[in-house]
Amino acid sequence: MIRLRWANLQKAVEAENCALAAELRDEINKLEAESLAASANALVYENIQYAFRLGQKGRHKVFVYSGVICGMDPVCCISSSLRESACIDKLTRGSNQPFYQVYHILMHSLRQDEGHG
Repeated sequence: MIRLRWANLQKAVEAENCALAAELRDEINKLEAESLAASANALVYENIQYAFRLGQKGRHKVFVYSGVICGMDPVCCISSSLRESACIDKLTRGSNQPFYQVYHILMHSLRQDEGHG
């Protein structure tokens, strides 16, 4: 995409179309900035250390429910309104830490399963 814009910019310069050249220059700068930001985010996410694995059973430290890890995000990906209602920003590391999707297990179901095994 950027190469195509550079070719178009070159044509606009050669045609002495200053308005188009300026517009293309600004678009190229924006695309390059977005590309750099995406690359930086990818590097951060690449090095995330997860404490739990997919399929691992566990119990929540604060809310004491049991569940199975069924998904993971490198940072909090919920909307700002949900983040606010869940007090995510009050956590020690805020929203900039791994978050897990958990399939909740009802304790009643666990007790029934324990007797049949």
